[in-house]
Amino acid sequence: MPIASFKNKVFQVSSNQKNTFDGLTWSGDISLEAQEKLKDKPSTYIKGIGLTSMSIDVQLRADFGVNVRNEIEQWEAIRDNMVPDIFVLGTKPLGKNKWLLKSTSVSDTVVDGKGNMLAATLKLEFEEYVREGKASASQGASGGAGGSSAAGFQSYSIVPADIFTPPNKADNKRDNPNYYEATQKVAIARDM
Repeated sequence: MPIASFKNKVFQVSSNQKNTFDGLTWSGDISLEAQEKLKDKPSTYIKGIGLTSMSIDVQLRADFGVNVRNEIEQWEAIRDNMVPDIFVLGTKPLGKNKWLLKSTSVSDTVVDGKGNMLAATLKLEFEEYVREGKASASQGASGGAGGSSAAGFQSYSIVPADIFTPPNKADNKRDNPNYYEATQKVAIARDM
């Protein structure tokens, strides 16, 4: 019976092969923002739930029937494929969402005199995958008239001929047909 599985990779112990992991850790958090307040402690704005991260350490050993180098290359191919999937621990999925293999790192390698990998520790780091996001960077060189700035806004160069100069303000004032009549009434009222 499998201990765990992700994509086509199965962690299990059988009569001819031992492929298991240890050091299973995961953590989650909420996303917060401290909002400064003058002469007082900052307010806390709760943005929402953050993504959960998980990692496992896989002990790869040739004497347990595992092709160490091949196993590492298969995990790197899964990472480079960038497709999330369900991580099953025992018989149940771990978490509510899929997981994306974000990082692989190899350590504690043992290599024989012929260059064969006899043992290694493979660290796999996953991140919860809820849905596909959208790129926040602007289109840059292929994106029209302006370039991109660090904040993701379009920037444009202004030519002096493009600057709008308004006409004389007096020319833009509207005419009030009742103005003359109103000033006459005010003048008569003063004379009385």
